[in-house]
Amino acid sequence: MTEPQALPQEVLTLYRIAREINSTLNLNARLRAILESTTRELTLKAASLRLRSPDGKTLSLVAAFGLSEAYLAKGPVEVENSPVDQAALQGKTVRLLDVLHDVGYQYPTEAAREGIQSVLVVPLRVRGRVTGVLRAYSAEPHRFTDKEEAFLLAVADLGALAIDNAQRHAALFKIAEAINSSLHLDTVLKAILEHTVTEMRLMAGSIRMLDVKSQKLLLMASYGLSERYLKKGAVMVGQSVIGQVVLTGEPVAISDVRQDSQLQYPAEAIHEGILSILSVPIRVKNRIIGALTVYSGEPYRFSLEEIDFLTAVAHLGGIAIENARLHEALEEQNKALKEDMTEWYQFQVMG
Repeated sequence: MTEPQALPQEVLTLYRIAREINSTLNLNARLRAILESTTRELTLKAASLRLRSPDGKTLSLVAAFGLSEAYLAKGPVEVENSPVDQAALQGKTVRLLDVLHDVGYQYPTEAAREGIQSVLVVPLRVRGRVTGVLRAYSAEPHRFTDKEEAFLLAVADLGALAIDNAQRHAALFKIAEAINSSLHLDTVLKAILEHTVTEMRLMAGSIRMLDVKSQKLLLMASYGLSERYLKKGAVMVGQSVIGQVVLTGEPVAISDVRQDSQLQYPAEAIHEGILSILSVPIRVKNRIIGALTVYSGEPYRFSLEEIDFLTAVAHLGGIAIENARLHEALEEQNKALKEDMTEWYQFQVMG
């Protein structure tokens, strides 16, 4: 495919970056290529990309271009000690003309020693949430323009897309590994929930199975939910969000439980700190047997990509449940066979 030539240079660069994202399966190589193209387009010294740690206290390096190993090893980037990054994590862009004298840079002396004069920092958004920062570094005093800022924000979006795709594939691979690593259903389902909640950056998750006779949704596994919440009462098919999922076979998303009347236990959910919910059906051979539900501690509108991801996880969950059922049936057959053989042997001896 040839590049369109009648476009501004920065658009052509973004076009090349978008192609580079799909040119290799190696995430580090993709991100480094993105940063290299960015520094060349803006005629800068270097660029780096960092993601916020799960506890939110530090920013971990994901990729860098043009920075020395000594500078990268200077120490952890701590959010509480870096006002520049605090602002970026709030969705703001930050321009520093002189890192040595402008307030807010955590390692000004080390930056000056590296030959860094000016810095532009923009937020990195993954699925609408700020999860990291993209920095561009100049070796000379440089007043970054609105055009350069807009370009770097576009690059950040492309970088976020590459990271998101890689993390999704990695999460599904880990879940598949968990399914194959154990025949104990409890262990497998808990591992599925842990990987899913971590990947989606949510607070909790649960898996419930339909009991047709009682029309209750029985808890099979949970992650991140308190015992108090789990013991709130029976979850009924005709009265709950999860029940709606099981009945219709369609995902249900609630962006703010405080403004929704579908919950069976709204007060208990709010007390637990649950503010938004996404639930999808679990199927085995086209038969709905339960639901996988995840919970967020903040009002949140789940994207189509997140719904698709959770649906894929639920499919893997269905496979795990079916594998466990088949294994249990095989164990019962083996047990019955051993009993039959024992009886036959005793009959032969006594006969």
